[in-house]
Amino acid sequence: MQRFICDKEANDALIQGDINGLEYMYNRYYSEIRTFLIPYCRYDEDAEELTQDTFLKLWEFRNKINGDQNTRNLLFTIAKNKALDEIRKFKTVEAKLNQIRLEKEQHFSTMDEVVLADYQRILQSALSKLPKRNLEIFHLSRSEYLSNKDISLELNISVKAVEKQITKTLAILRVFLRNHQISAFLLISSIYFFQR
Repeated sequence: MQRFICDKEANDALIQGDINGLEYMYNRYYSEIRTFLIPYCRYDEDAEELTQDTFLKLWEFRNKINGDQNTRNLLFTIAKNKALDEIRKFKTVEAKLNQIRLEKEQHFSTMDEVVLADYQRILQSALSKLPKRNLEIFHLSRSEYLSNKDISLELNISVKAVEKQITKTLAILRVFLRNHQISAFLLISSIYFFQR
C-alpha cells in the first residue's frame, strides 16, 4: 500500500483510479462511517454492509470527485443517502407485510363469519327438531343464563325435571351434531365466542 501524507494526496490518487487512495480512505474512515450508520440500522451487520457499500460507491463515483472536495464529507453524504435508502426500503417492505397481514386477517375474518353462519344454521336446524318444552328450558339455561332452580321456579316444575330435560336436550343435540360431524362443544363455544 502506498503511503499518503494527507487526505488530499489520497483523494488525488483515488480520482486517478489508484486503488491505494480508496484503501487509505477505507482505513482512515471505516470506523467513523460505521459508527455513524449504526443508529440507522436494525442490526450491526446492516451497518457493516452499508459501510462497505459506502466505500464501493465512493470508488464508483471517483471520476466525478472534485479535487478540492473534502472526501470525508463526501463519504458521510454517501453513507447518509445509503441509510435513507435502506430505511425507505425497510418501510416499503414493512408496509407490504402489514398489507399482507391485514388481507389475511380479513380473509380469516370472512372465513370465520362463513363458518359461524354455517354453525348457527346447523344449530338452529337441531333446535327446531326439539320438543317445545325442551327448547324453552334449553333457551332459559343457555341464552338467558338462568340456573336450574330459577328455571324450575319460572316454569313451575321440579329442579330434577329441569336437569332431566337439559340432559335429554344435550343428548339430542349431540347426536344431531355428530351426524353433521361437528362437536357440540366447538359449535356452542364458537357461537358464544363470536357473539361477544
